[in-house]
This record gives sequence, structure tokens and C-alpha cells, in this order.
Amino acid sequence: MRLAEASGKSRRLPLEGVRALELAEIWAGPFCGSLLGDMGAEVVKVESIQRIARGSLNPTPDAGGYPGDGPGERPWNRSANFNALNRNKLGLTLDLTSQQGVEAFLDLASVSDVVFTNYAYGVMDRLGLGYETLRDVKPDIIVLFTPGYGNTGPYKSHKSMGMAIDALTGHTALRGYPDLDLATNSLVHHPDAVGGVTAVFAVCTALFHRARTGRGQFIDLSQAEAFMPHLGEIFLEHGMQGAAKERRGNRHRNMAPHGCYPCAGEDRWVTIAVRNEHEWKSFCEVIGSPELADDERFSSIQARLANQDELDVLVSEWTSSRDRYEVTDLLQEKKIPAGPVLDSGGDTYDDPHLQARDYFQVVTHSEVGTYPMSGPIWSLASQEGKRHEPAPTLGQHNSPILRDLLGRSSDELRRLEEGNVIGTVPLVGSDMGGVRRAASGGA
Repeated sequence: MRLAEASGKSRRLPLEGVRALELAEIWAGPFCGSLLGDMGAEVVKVESIQRIARGSLNPTPDAGGYPGDGPGERPWNRSANFNALNRNKLGLTLDLTSQQGVEAFLDLASVSDVVFTNYAYGVMDRLGLGYETLRDVKPDIIVLFTPGYGNTGPYKSHKSMGMAIDALTGHTALRGYPDLDLATNSLVHHPDAVGGVTAVFAVCTALFHRARTGRGQFIDLSQAEAFMPHLGEIFLEHGMQGAAKERRGNRHRNMAPHGCYPCAGEDRWVTIAVRNEHEWKSFCEVIGSPELADDERFSSIQARLANQDELDVLVSEWTSSRDRYEVTDLLQEKKIPAGPVLDSGGDTYDDPHLQARDYFQVVTHSEVGTYPMSGPIWSLASQEGKRHEPAPTLGQHNSPILRDLLGRSSDELRRLEEGNVIGTVPLVGSDMGGVRRAASGGA
């Protein structure tokens, strides 16, 4: 029996018929669940009313991260970050520190295919939900634990967030501008997204293996190790040359000009990458200065690399009086890579490429209203349109899951609610930060 039903026309998605139980918070784990849901899996997000990771329970009226009129009376259901990362899921609350909560989870696991979590090492075992226990109730179950540093090794017990993984892998020291200290970098931490995507790949591979052999498996995925292959050329360069790579900012060691340049308007920018001599001559013609192609300061890639400061000034003088899309169009017509820098507000919504790709999905959420939301990152040939159901409110599907799927009676559900095993509202004094300290294995 499956609880989720596709709306509209019948859909045949790759993971239809697969049920996955998600015990995950912040970014990497929920992103994994969203991608599984995008492919048709029935993803049940398991939370608790004792400790939730949906944003502040008592935000100020002008707090960011909430749409429209702000946090509202139930901010835990209105967090933009949470709702963006938890599309296409069902919502269940269970107190997994209680016997009744653990029993209900194991009953649900017995009729599921996958259990995945990004909790820290040891949390699932302490809850009584380790792999051996889960396998006892469902012999062919697929279980993925993805803490920051894996389930073995000397770092396994370290709690982590994306910025810690970023630093430990060396990525923090690599990105940024040369004149900034090594601790200064972008607030976007790439290991989170990489961990989520790698987890999806691992789960899909395990499902394929089970379809062929009938056997489930335990997947030990270190988010740090999953990210390190993305730095492969850095390690290779160090091994071959014996020198650590230095920060270059937006520059490239084999291309010039290569950077992010100011355009007309407030905080408007465009990126440009000139890859070879043919593109350099074309670039000079586009900007109305063909003589620069023969200027000894810029007549070869070696010369341009040696005089990048002067070159960037000339490029900036040309771009600064023009619209970023005008610059993009002029250069792309000559096959020179260029693109506008977009902010996370109206810029992205209006971007013609994202619009053409049908990236944003208009979604109606019961407590948020109707908004365009970032959607699935792929289109599937077997699907008309993209699947995008709104993120669940806290405990939204308690009754359908516990009553209709697991056969709990109305009296049992009432007792579970009275005992705070389930619920749809956080308990007074619910811990919003402690869950990260206690359970987070990597954002």
C-alpha cells in the first residue's frame, strides 16, 4: 500500500513503489530526500515535537527566511529554507526516545524499502534503530547512514556541519580572494549539496543491486569523503608539483580575461572567460578596441596573465557602462563564454534560461500560500511536467501513516498524542539548537 498519489495524469517515475524513511535535518539529508521524491519515491520525513529543525520557534516579526507576512503563528511550518528542501514528502512526528515511538518506526520500516539519515555517528544505535535492528524487521532493507566523517575511523564521533567539512577537506583554504585570510570564504558550503547528491546515487545503486539479487545492504557514507573527489585536480597538482594550490579568486591560470566584472546598475555584475587567442581577438572587436589584440601587454596568453590587473581595469571600463545582459548577449554571439551574475531574488525568477527549463514551480502550501519555488533539477522523459508537492506541515500525515498504513486505531492515536509521542505542534520549550548539537552528522 502506498499513501502518496500522483495528482493529475498518471505518472511513471523511476522510483515509484519505493518507500524511504527520512531522519534528516538541515541540508544534505533533506536534499537527498527531495531528490528521491522528485523521482517518485514515497518519502516519509520523520520528526519529533520535542526537538525540531525547522527554524526558530520564536522569531522576531521581521525575521528573514519567512514569506509574505513573516513568521506567523506557526513559524515552524513557514520556514522558506525548510519548505524548499522538503518538497514531495509526507510528514510524520514520532518521539524516538520513547518505546512507543521506536515501535511505530520499526513497524513502518517493516513495510519500507529505505531508511536514511544524516544524524551523527551512533545516534541511530542509541535510539535502538541501528542497522541490525532494522534488518531484523525487514531483511532486504537498504539503510544509509551519512554522518560528516563516516561510521569508522578516528573522526567518526566528531559532530559536523557543512562549514566544518568544507574546512577539513581543504576547500575553505582554496576558495576566496588572495588578499583575504584563509578563514574567509563564501557562506555557501558545497559539501552539503554534494553529500545529498552522493547519498541519492548510493541509494539508487543499492536499489538496483537489490532488484538483481534480492539483498539489501548497509551504506556507510562519509560526507567529507564524498566531497573530496570534487577536489581531485587539486590533490593531483600537489602530488605532481609538490606545492599547495593558492587562492586565485575569479582568475584562471590559463585564461585571461577571466573574472567577474561590474555592470551598469547597483551591484550588477557579469562573468567573462576568454579561452584562446581567437576569442581574445573577437573580444577586442566587440569592445571596440581591436588594437588591444596587438598590444604587447596582451598579445599572448602569457602576456595577459602577467598583466591581469591592467587588463581587468580595461574590461571593467567597458562593462561598467552596459547592462549585464547586453554584455552577455554581445559576447555569446561571438561564442565567448559570458553570463550575468544573478541574486537569489527576482533575478533568478526572471532568468530566461531557468524559465525555459521550467525550473521554478508554482506551489500552494496550506500555511504559506502560493509561491514559485525551486523545483526538481531534471526533466524525465517518462513524466509530463515536474513533480512538486509542497513540504509537509509538522505531523501533517500522522493519521494516514499510523492509521491507514500501520493499522493503529483512533484510540491508539489519541493515546500517542496525549503522551506526546506524536503531535502537530512543538512542545513548549522544544529544543531548536540542541538537535543540531546532539544529532547532526553533517548539514
